[in-house]
Amino acid sequence: MAKFKLTETQKQEIEIAEQTIKQIQLLKRIQSIKMRDKGMTNIMIGDILGKSDQTISNWIERYRKGGLKSLLEWNYKGRISVLTTENIEKIIQRHKQKPFEKAAELKAYIKLEFGIDYHLHWVQKILKKNFNLHTKKQN
Repeated sequence: MAKFKLTETQKQEIEIAEQTIKQIQLLKRIQSIKMRDKGMTNIMIGDILGKSDQTISNWIERYRKGGLKSLLEWNYKGRISVLTTENIEKIIQRHKQKPFEKAAELKAYIKLEFGIDYHLHWVQKILKKNFNLHTKKQN
């Protein structure tokens, strides 16, 4: 395990960042640096934060090479949706005309209209996240 010790300036910079950052993923990165500074191993840190020791190692190396700015870069863009903007608009219009009663109904609609077969779990996420549409709860 390579030595890792923060300077007082680095500690202050990390404390300020920890108080201002709201994204949990970035907070875990900051916390990993603080724990490593206290002498904890990557395995111990990973167990506490629910990450692999390799992920912790990557974060530590990123911090060593580029500092806090590099550690807090969030380059994750997410997965590109299979549904196009036009597909989404068509779903919203259909929902306005006749609301989808169940996620299974939207799943069937997507399969019929666009030939895309989503798992029901993803259809529920599509309804809530992308369209802010909610199906009625079953009694």
